[in-house]
Amino acid sequence: MFSYGKSAGMKALLALMIAFVPVLMVLMAFPELGDQVPMKVNAAGEVLRYGSKGELLFLPVMGFMISAATVAMGLKQARKYGDDLTMAAITFTRAGRNAIVQGVVFVAATGILLYGALSGHGIGF
Repeated sequence: MFSYGKSAGMKALLALMIAFVPVLMVLMAFPELGDQVPMKVNAAGEVLRYGSKGELLFLPVMGFMISAATVAMGLKQARKYGDDLTMAAITFTRAGRNAIVQGVVFVAATGILLYGALSGHGIGF
């Protein structure tokens, strides 16, 4: 990861750490949750579907896998440049930035999902 520059490597590492935060959020809230949690709500905040609390892990784990795949694909694409270290570094840096944005989006989505699960209703508009 750090063969394409310290900055690019740090971005990739930061992206993976951010992507793991939603998994930790769900695992920390897991003991407080009941067996059934709201999984789907309408705009009025009424629960339309309940699911098991294990379903809450799907989104964070998927988010981590997507961010990790983005970093891995950035490494793969950067290796294609071989001799041109500048283009390889730019390619890997871009993948790191994309993975950071994906991680932040999944943190926000997991926060909204956990709010609904812990409060018993969704966010009504």
